Amino acid sequence: MPELTVAMPAYNTGRYIGEAIESVLRQEGVDFELVVVDDGSADDTVRVVRGFPSPRIRLIENGARRGIAHCHNVVLERSTAPFLAHVDSDDLILPGALRKLVAAVRSAPRVGQAYCHYCPVDQNGQITDEALRRHRTFLLAQRGPGFDYRRGLLVHGMVVNPLRTYRREVFGVVGRFDERLRYAVDYDMALRIAERYDLALVPEFLYCQRIHDTNMTEGLRLQALRSWWTRAAIMRRRLRPGSGLLGRRPAAVYGLMLLGLLHALGIPRVARAARLTP
Repeated sequence: MPELTVAMPAYNTGRYIGEAIESVLRQEGVDFELVVVDDGSADDTVRVVRGFPSPRIRLIENGARRGIAHCHNVVLERSTAPFLAHVDSDDLILPGALRKLVAAVRSAPRVGQAYCHYCPVDQNGQITDEALRRHRTFLLAQRGPGFDYRRGLLVHGMVVNPLRTYRREVFGVVGRFDERLRYAVDYDMALRIAERYDLALVPEFLYCQRIHDTNMTEGLRLQALRSWWTRAAIMRRRLRPGSGLLGRRPAAVYGLMLLGLLHALGIPRVARAARLTP
């Protein structure tokens, strides 16, 4: 039995999934399998995956579009490894990423999830030195070792990259991915895990998140509004009377969310408050 199952949901990413798979297969220092779940792609995604002869790869075909939550749950059902990681089918991971993230989850029994820093790359997988410098400066200043992950979830939404690595047992405690959700599936899971477990940061840039036309079809402000509205709906379901969420009362939760929305929309003077408000 492998130590780690890497889940890679895919939908019409035939142009990029080959590079994503190669970046996973190059990993060393941990025994893993890669489970690709094709969610009804209409392009050559399945053909590309089948072109890899590696015995580490399993392909599951949904046959029709079922959504990201269903894809994650299929992997949970059809794997037994004690650790799970998610890699998007159009992104890349750097050498050593899986080994380091599994080690972070193993570091203490209270750690339910580990994550790392990421850098954005263009559709060709490239990034300029200046863009990397700016991104590193931002992340290291605002999301370094002292970063309050739980507060970040409330203010900014999903504050880590898609290479989230989990201890399998957490899903027996917090439940499976919510298939009723179309958006913010991983955010909903992050809230549930953060309420019961610690999160571990590997302070290295181990993930490359690809920015391309198909994942930037909306304007940034429209994305921010849709993301906030979806998160607000999730919050309403998760808030418990009298106890709030993540150690904060409902009014504080909504206040932090509003602060994050204003920051995302570029409202003047809000960026500093979003960083500093406790």
